[in-house]
Parts: sequence; C-alpha cells; structure tokens
Amino acid sequence: MPATLSAPVRLAAAKATLELPFRIPSKEWFSLREAGAVLGLSESTADVLYDRGELTGHSHNAATGQRKAKRVLRCALISYAIRTADYTDESLTDALLGCLPHLPATTLLRLSIEARRAAFEKGHA
Repeated sequence: MPATLSAPVRLAAAKATLELPFRIPSKEWFSLREAGAVLGLSESTADVLYDRGELTGHSHNAATGQRKAKRVLRCALISYAIRTADYTDESLTDALLGCLPHLPATTLLRLSIEARRAAFEKGHA
C-alpha cells in the first residue's frame, strides 16, 4: 500500500468497500477502540497489532503531549480483515472481484501487474 493516498482515492476506496461482505463504517480514521470493535478485538489487542505494524495509521501526541494517540486508516482495517479472514478461496476472490468496478484504472493496472508477478513467482518457486 502506498505511504500516502490522495483524498479522492481514499474517498473512492471508502465508497467501494461499503459493498464488501464485511461492513466497516464509512469514515476514514478510527481510534484503537473503534478499530478493535470493527475487527471484533479488544482495544489492547488493536494496540498490539498497531505496534507490530499489522494495523497501520498515524500516531500523534494527544492534547497533553503525554500519550500517543493512534489512529487507524479505514483501508488498513479492510486490509487486515482480508489478510486474517478464513474465507474460502472462492469467496475471497468474489469479494475482491466485487471491488474492481469501483477502482480507478491506474489501480486496476497496478493490481494486474502485481497479480501477474505473484502468479509468475508461484509458478517458478
């Protein structure tokens, strides 16, 4: 995933992912408590996942500067949910294919290139 996403790309992703088989509220940033609730995890587990880099987002000093406030990107929640899901190959493929019509052409091209690369590497491993 790119380090930064433009606002139009983030908004398009937010809109497109409302149709995925799991429902994530259509807001861009989530607190660790909210992220945990979306994923069915405790806030402390979400914090551990954030510190391990499994959930990505942004941390900043809270108002007092004494504690880091951590915010998780919506797309990071979706990515984590997909990576850790126990979907069958067919249902995961259907979920991913359902997102394709909502993605910009540049993203579709990138996905195509990466999919071909991954298939080539698997075939020659």
